[in-house]
Amino acid sequence: MRVTTIRSEGLAHLSYFVSSDGEAFVVDPRRDVDVYLKLSRETKSEIVHIFETHRNEDYVTGSLELQYHVPDAQINHSKETDFKFGDNSLFDGDTFDVGKTRIECVYTPGHTEDSMSYLVADMSVGPNPFAFFTGDTLFVNEIGRTDLADITRHEEMTREIFHSLHEKVLPVGDGVVVFPGHGAGSVCGGDIGEREFSTIGYERASNPWLQMEEEDFVHARLRQSLTLSTYFKHCRKLNSIGPPLLSSLDPPRNLDPASFEDLLKKPGHLVVDTRSPDFFVCGHIPRAMSLPLSSMGKSAAWVLNPDDSFLLVLERTEDLELAMNYLHRIGFDNVVGYLGSGMDGWYEKGKLRSLLQTYTLEEVKEQLGKGEMTMIDVRQLHEAEEEFIVGSAFAPLTNLAENMSKFDRDKPTVTICPRGARASTAASIFKRAGYKNVGVTLEGIEGWKDRGYPVRTGK
Repeated sequence: MRVTTIRSEGLAHLSYFVSSDGEAFVVDPRRDVDVYLKLSRETKSEIVHIFETHRNEDYVTGSLELQYHVPDAQINHSKETDFKFGDNSLFDGDTFDVGKTRIECVYTPGHTEDSMSYLVADMSVGPNPFAFFTGDTLFVNEIGRTDLADITRHEEMTREIFHSLHEKVLPVGDGVVVFPGHGAGSVCGGDIGEREFSTIGYERASNPWLQMEEEDFVHARLRQSLTLSTYFKHCRKLNSIGPPLLSSLDPPRNLDPASFEDLLKKPGHLVVDTRSPDFFVCGHIPRAMSLPLSSMGKSAAWVLNPDDSFLLVLERTEDLELAMNYLHRIGFDNVVGYLGSGMDGWYEKGKLRSLLQTYTLEEVKEQLGKGEMTMIDVRQLHEAEEEFIVGSAFAPLTNLAENMSKFDRDKPTVTICPRGARASTAASIFKRAGYKNVGVTLEGIEGWKDRGYPVRTGK
């Protein structure tokens, strides 16, 4: 039995390819499925089953896409959700044999009503379980959030996950290896640990949520503040009806500057500049949104609208595939084309360009101290709670549009994040909204600390 973890950067989504004796199964595949097909060839294992742990909210499932390439593979998910696709609706206790592995379906509601975990034994060794694919029920150092399915059922779902953990998950045995559905950085949990796997015993001993009695557990979960976004509804819809196959989508067109500019005149077309912030601030297409490839996997869902049509500006043409993958993973499929000649070609044709004001940290510190500047920290709440710059305002990128109106349009404003990527996105959003005196410091909070400038812990 061989387990391979596939991490989708940005979303911190973890999927799994498990092979045994010429057969394989996949847990929670992402939409760009070449990685699973490659593993199938490398291990000489035929993919026979695809297991979904639940109807995910933060990314679009790749189950149909994988089945398109492997038609005999069966898609399995809980009977508790009325999926419009798939082959088997699973009950608690159902079992499957794949190669020399035995998979037991364990119903673990709480994160969602249809949450299913998969307990796996390597029968070549014995019937005792070896691995537990827990989806969004149990993470490293965390558990799944319980406010997504229906906020009016928050307490009910919290009690459900408490009982799932203590009655279904912990009893499987301390030596069982835990393979969760997400790693650190995911919005599906709070303080998820950096490790991508654990054991039941380790989590029993160290996971703070597993140390609590039920009433304390419920009280703490109801007080936990986690990020919500409208794109969750988009993913839930696609994951219920089944997303379109990627082969059915029109491929992005290689556009010359004139064609690119013509499309900009059409409503609903948005320029997404995936170059690094260093390039963006020095020159970009007017009204473009900065979405650096380095942070695109995390930020795209928070700042883009799935109904828009996207025109991409790339640092290198070979970046197109990764940028497309980031968008497809969240179901943002309307990519019309990309600027084939890049910004060099745009400049050569004499097209208009915009600049973004940049500030050194010395300038920021001086103006902030005099009250002449507004600094906007666009990190997540849990990041700001750890440490922040005194005098900064807080407006996370995840819901920036809701908070923009509270800032003075006429006062010099600088956005800041750890190293500049999210800050450049935020500054470009302010600029698109008509703010004239907004800029960015690309050195970020990490640079601020490197200089020995003061930060305060706890917000």
